[in-house]
Amino acid sequence: MKQVFFDGKGELLLKDVPAPTCVPGQLLVRTACSLISTGTEATALAGGGSLLKQALRRPDLMRRALSLVASRGLRATAGLVRDAAENWYPLGYSAAGTVVAVGDGVDGFSVGDRVACAGAGYANHAEFISVPRNLAVTLPDALSFGEGCFATVGAIALQGVRRAEPTLGETVVVIGVGLIGLLTAQILRANGCHVICVDVAAARLKLASRLGVEYTMRAGATDVAQSVLALTGGDGADAVIVAARTQSSAPVNQAFEICRERGRVVIVGAVGMELEREQYYRKEIDLRISRSYGPGRYDPQYEQKGMAYPLGYVRWTETRNLAAFLELVAQGKVAVKPLISAEYDIAQAAEAYSAATAGDADSVAVLFRYTHDEKAEQPARVWRQPEQLPAKGGRVGLALVGAGHFARAVHVPNLKSLAAKVVVRAVVSGTGGSARQVGEKLGAHLVATDLREALQSEEVEAVLIATRHNLHAEQCIAAARAGRHIFVEKPLGLTGDECRQIMAEVERAGVLCAVGFNRRFSPLAIALRESLKGIAGPRQIVCRVNAGPLPKGHWLLDAEIGGGRLLGEGCHFFDLMTWLADAKPVIISAQAVGDSADDVAVVVKFADGSVGTMIYSGLGDPAYPKERIEVLAGGGVAVLDDFRALTFSGLPGKSLKLRAQDKGHRGLLAHFVDAVHGEVALTITAEDGLMATWCARAALRSVALGKAVSIK
Repeated sequence: MKQVFFDGKGELLLKDVPAPTCVPGQLLVRTACSLISTGTEATALAGGGSLLKQALRRPDLMRRALSLVASRGLRATAGLVRDAAENWYPLGYSAAGTVVAVGDGVDGFSVGDRVACAGAGYANHAEFISVPRNLAVTLPDALSFGEGCFATVGAIALQGVRRAEPTLGETVVVIGVGLIGLLTAQILRANGCHVICVDVAAARLKLASRLGVEYTMRAGATDVAQSVLALTGGDGADAVIVAARTQSSAPVNQAFEICRERGRVVIVGAVGMELEREQYYRKEIDLRISRSYGPGRYDPQYEQKGMAYPLGYVRWTETRNLAAFLELVAQGKVAVKPLISAEYDIAQAAEAYSAATAGDADSVAVLFRYTHDEKAEQPARVWRQPEQLPAKGGRVGLALVGAGHFARAVHVPNLKSLAAKVVVRAVVSGTGGSARQVGEKLGAHLVATDLREALQSEEVEAVLIATRHNLHAEQCIAAARAGRHIFVEKPLGLTGDECRQIMAEVERAGVLCAVGFNRRFSPLAIALRESLKGIAGPRQIVCRVNAGPLPKGHWLLDAEIGGGRLLGEGCHFFDLMTWLADAKPVIISAQAVGDSADDVAVVVKFADGSVGTMIYSGLGDPAYPKERIEVLAGGGVAVLDDFRALTFSGLPGKSLKLRAQDKGHRGLLAHFVDAVHGEVALTITAEDGLMATWCARAALRSVALGKAVSIK
C-alpha cells in the first residue's frame, strides 16, 4: 500500500509499505479520504518538524547528545543522530473509510461499516490504517467520506468551544481563522453565540462571512480592541478562543485586551505564551488551555486499550466529541465542503503538500482520496524489494522481528558488522513504514507486518525478536513451531507460565533459544568473572542502577505490555548477579521507595551463601553514569563502572578502561550466530530467561507482601 511520511529533515516521502494487521482492540480500515491540515502538517514539512532543527533549538536535547558522546563514543552517537534524521515519521491524523476487519475485543463495529478515524500514528495518510476502538466513530449516512475525514479537526475545534463554556447570546472572538478557527466559528454560531473573527488574511475573513460569521476584523488594518469594545457596548468579549499558529505572543495578549472582566481566554493553537500580566491580572481573566480532541487524549488506557470513561463522570470524551461534530455536520449546522481547497490522489502526495504549504490564504483544507483494487480480498502485508544480497553461502538466514528504536540503534549496526556470518532475509514490524525502512538498510528481500510470512520463508533459519515484551512469548512459540532458532530480547516472558511454554516448545522443536542478557558478553564483565573463578567462598554483589524516570504513560510501565521496570529491565541484573555468583538464587527480599515502581532495593540470597543487592532507581540524575557493579570476595574488591572501566583491589586481574561503553550487545549476537552454525554451545538459554523472570516476579511479590519470598 502507499503511505506518506516525512523524515527527520522535514522532507516528504511517498512509499509502498506492507499494510497493517488487525490487532486486538483495533479496527482495520480501508481509507477513502484523509485530510491534510494546512497548519500542523504544513509546519512540519516547512521545516518546523525537522528533528535536527528542533535539537538545535532545545538545549536539553543537546545536553543528551553530549552525554551520549561521553558514554557511547562519538561514532555511536553520530549513528543515532543519523538514524533519527533518516527515520520515517507517518503523516496524517484525520481520515475516513470502510472497516475491513474487526480486532478481538472490539464491540459496536462490523465489517463494512463506514467510519471516521482520528489519531496521529493511527489515522495516517495511507491506503489502510489500523485504529484503536476509541479513536473511531460511525459515519452518519448523510455524510460523505470527504466530510467524514474532518472529524478530528472538528473535535479539536469542538473541545476548544467546550473549554470556553459559551452560553446562548454571548459574544466570542475567534483569533486565527484557519481550518480550526473556521470550524470553531461555525460551532459557536450553532451554539447561539455572536461571533467575531480576527485574522491577517482577507480571504479567510471573506470565507468566514460566507459561512455566517457576523463580524470580521482584519488584524493590522483595524484597531481590533476598539472595534470589539464598540460592538459589545464597551464591555469586551465574553470569551476569546485563540486558534492562531505563531511563535508570537501577540494573539494571547491581544485576547486579554479584548476580553471583558472575568471573561475566558482559551488557547487552541500553538502560540507564544509570554504573557503581559497587567490586563490578565486587572481583569481577572480565566486563561484555559484546550488539549486536542478532548478527555482521553494522551491516556494510553483510553486510546490504546479502549477503557471507557463513564458518561456520568466524563460527559464529553474525545470519542464523543468526534461523533458530536459529525452530527453537527450531518444536521447542516457546520459546513465543511466550502473549506476544501483541493483534492488529490495519494499518488500525488508531493503536489498535495506543495499546495498545502504554499502559504496561500485561499488554501484551507487539502484532501487525499484513495482508489482501491476491489478484487483484492485482503490488503497486502508483504513488500518485496529486489534481491540485493547473494545466496547465503553458509551464512545464517535471519528474520528481524521488531524495527523500533532499540532494534535500529543496536541490532541493525551489529547485524551489518556480522555480515560475514549472518544475512537478514526478512524484517517484520507492526508498522509497514518502519519494516520497509529497516529492510532497505539491511538488504532484506522480504518486508512484512505479519510474522507468519517470514516464518514460511525457507531462507529464514533464525529470528531475532526485538518487540514489546508482551509479544515475546507468542512470537517465540510461533518461531519454535516453525523450526526456527530464536534470539529474543529480555525478558523471555512476563510470567513463569509464559517462559515454561516457550521452553516446552523449544525443546519439542529442538531449536536454540537465546535471551538478550547481553551484559554477560561485555568484555569487562567477562574479565570480572574470570577474576572471581579462583576465589573460594561466598560473594557480596551490589548492582546500582541509576535508571532515571520514565514518563507516566510509557509502555514499559504498563504491567500488561512492558511488565514494569523491575521485570522489564531489572531482569538484566538478576541474570548478571546469578552469573557472577555462579549459584542459584533461593530467597528474595525487596522493598520499594514509597509506592514507586521505579525505585526498589532487592536482596537475593544464593544457594552458596552469596548475596546480591540490586538498587534500581529513577530518583537520580539521568546525566550521571547509569550502572555500577561492585563485588566483594576473598579479601578483594572489583568495581565495574558503567561498562567502561573495571578496577581491581586485592583480586587477580588487570584494571581496564574502554574508550566507549560496551554492554556486550554485539558479542551476544555473534555468540548466537556461532551457536546456530554449530561452532559453540549456547551459554544463555531459555532456562536463564525463566530464572530472571522468576526472580523479578518474586521481588514484586516480596514488595506486595512485605516479606521474603522463596524461589522454588
